[in-house]
Amino acid sequence: MRKIKNTQTTAATWAADGTISTAIERIGLITRINATVEVTPSATLDGQNQPDGLFRLIQNLRIQGGSATYFNLPADDGCQGGVLQHYRALIDGLGVGHESGDVAAPSASYVPIDFPIHIGSRPQTKYGIDNPFDLSAFIPANKESQLVAEWTTSGNDVMDDTVTIASAVMRFTISRVTGSHEDIAAEMQRQGVAVLPGNTGWIPQYSSTNFAIGATSTDFVSQSVDVPSGAFLRRIFIIAQDATADRALRAADQISEIQLRNSKAGENLLEVGVEVITGSLPFGSNMLADDAALDFGNQAPHGIYPVDLRPHMGGPVGEDYGLNLIDGDNADAWKLGFIIDNRAQGDDALISWERYVPTAVGLDG
Repeated sequence: MRKIKNTQTTAATWAADGTISTAIERIGLITRINATVEVTPSATLDGQNQPDGLFRLIQNLRIQGGSATYFNLPADDGCQGGVLQHYRALIDGLGVGHESGDVAAPSASYVPIDFPIHIGSRPQTKYGIDNPFDLSAFIPANKESQLVAEWTTSGNDVMDDTVTIASAVMRFTISRVTGSHEDIAAEMQRQGVAVLPGNTGWIPQYSSTNFAIGATSTDFVSQSVDVPSGAFLRRIFIIAQDATADRALRAADQISEIQLRNSKAGENLLEVGVEVITGSLPFGSNMLADDAALDFGNQAPHGIYPVDLRPHMGGPVGEDYGLNLIDGDNADAWKLGFIIDNRAQGDDALISWERYVPTAVGLDG
């Protein structure tokens, strides 16, 4: 068995308002993908940068196999999907992802921003060490007839009012495990992966919802969305945004409380004010307009609400994969509800559902 990390030679070249498809090498079991964008701005981002400008290089990034969609971001023209993925990785302890926005040739001709996609549920070991070969879930690349990364972009002005994208390249660094079925199964056992009877492991099936905020509300039912069933739901990641014309901004004044309830059983699993969530977030950066010191400084990012279901579950399966929405009469009964304090026409929330399903695929590769 081998644990391999390499940057593949096939990369994606940015083009405005399009979808760039790049083949991902179909070798082994993929456990992490680092999608790193090297963006050349028309001017330095130290003096000019709108909120989250550097993270708006991705409208959507989809990992698509011949048999399944493994990863998918909620997409809108303001590219908050990229913002969501940046903060998901930051919350998971995978780093800030970027250097300074200062570009001064010849010492620097582009600004790199890394968007890690960790496939499994354990981005760090129990000792707090980076865990790129985590087999709690994987993409079975060697079993797919095709595997592509589809990068959807917006216009070249998505970062700032005046600084545009001159060019950009996305490179893919793949962490994968290869070997015999028996060796990989033994490694999964060593890692303590809980495998359901009749299956060999877990694969991701992330999905997304763009939820239009319809009105202010004092109850959770009137402003709610159905939780998708058919998989284990590990985490719900939400970004609330204002309806700005070209570059939607994260909003802290819309959602005040979040509820997750079983509508059939009448049970609330979670009901919490968003200040509790915001207060627990790590420092953010690249957030404020036209202020070099604070654009890359430290603050808690507002309008970002991760709801982790693993702490609510018991047993080795629940602690890794969250709420079971495959089995039982109530699998399709769950609702995600919001209390809305403030609302303008066009305000919405982008929701990423982090979902996992068991698989019986062979582990050899």
